[in-house]
Amino acid sequence: MKNLSQMCRRFKWNICSQRNRYLIFITLSIILMTLNLCTPPVSGRFRLQWKLLPEIPPAGSKRIQPGLAGPVAGACRNFLMVAGGANFEDNLPWRGGNKSYHDEIFLLEKKTDGTWLWKQTAEKLPYPMAYAACLTTAKGVISIGGENETGPVRDVRLFVFGNGTLFTEYLPSLPVAVTSPGATSIGYRIFVAGGSDTAGAVSHFFTLDLNNLQKGWEILPDLPVPVTHSVVVAQKDGTEDCIYVIGGRNRTSDVHTFFSTIWKYVPSKALWQMEGDIFSDGKRLPLSAGTGIAAGKNHILLFGGDPGIFFNLTERLNNALDISGDSVKQLLLACKDSLLVHHPGFSRTVLAYNTITKNWENTGYMQPDSPVTTVAFFWGDNVIIPSGEINPGVRTPQVLLAELQ
Repeated sequence: MKNLSQMCRRFKWNICSQRNRYLIFITLSIILMTLNLCTPPVSGRFRLQWKLLPEIPPAGSKRIQPGLAGPVAGACRNFLMVAGGANFEDNLPWRGGNKSYHDEIFLLEKKTDGTWLWKQTAEKLPYPMAYAACLTTAKGVISIGGENETGPVRDVRLFVFGNGTLFTEYLPSLPVAVTSPGATSIGYRIFVAGGSDTAGAVSHFFTLDLNNLQKGWEILPDLPVPVTHSVVVAQKDGTEDCIYVIGGRNRTSDVHTFFSTIWKYVPSKALWQMEGDIFSDGKRLPLSAGTGIAAGKNHILLFGGDPGIFFNLTERLNNALDISGDSVKQLLLACKDSLLVHHPGFSRTVLAYNTITKNWENTGYMQPDSPVTTVAFFWGDNVIIPSGEINPGVRTPQVLLAELQ
């Protein structure tokens, strides 16, 4: 609690009543203690050995690679791709920093002698963009939707690597523009769920058959609720392959609601059903912006995510700033800055969900950091989680590799 005490002494308490000082201090104390204590014991059948691959290099003539949130990423043969993405290169966003969107493409080659080599390709994305849904498929890496500086986009692209050369093919565009959707596949059929448009979270659900592109996107029954930044995974439920939409968030009031819910789409019935909730150590756990994969015959692994505590508190501070006078505004700005600078990071827990028993187990912790707003995918037998956001406004150039045992 030393950092918290130092943080509170920085505030201009002379413009705040003793009662408000006490309430702010207690609120922050409870939040930090809650986060520190939420470390359930490790159990379950899965074990993950975390390693770091070489970091994404700086783009062009730049000296530093700050990392990328919402990158276009995936693997094809012996190449791993990280492209596009967004970051804050000049300052933190709440201190006036501007979000930069990127169009560079980086390929990491796994060479035959066991070494790794990054290179920036001469090719670039058609425009700077981030927050697309990404799929690693047998045909290549697919980028679906996302956004650029002007807002959400409809574009869908297939990236194929061959002999170090990158080939790009446009696939049928989405019926609507959407950013931060979730995506998964069953065979050669891909599915896209949720995300956001210019008005907020959406409930769209679409599918595309990669072996019948002429048919275009088919509109499926909407999600029961609009949701964005959820984990979308296909896995068997004991009867058939189903689509699972896990967690996410939606703004329905002055702050976002963070969901712990699991929705399951049953293709043979063409309907959604409530499957349950995310649980950790016996308690419901809302999560947004994490990553996940199907593992084994009937498990889903969920990596990290944001439980929304600091996210919502920041929203409430922003709401208070909108209606506060100048004297109180300075206090609130100082509180917000300290809150975000001292953010403890996102959940590091790896949870395993059994789609038959509907039980959750804690199967380990992410090392060394827990990035959100990125993607998890298999590269051979290993799980890859590239770059992403590790603190508010802060990205990482690290590429995590997890050996799944």
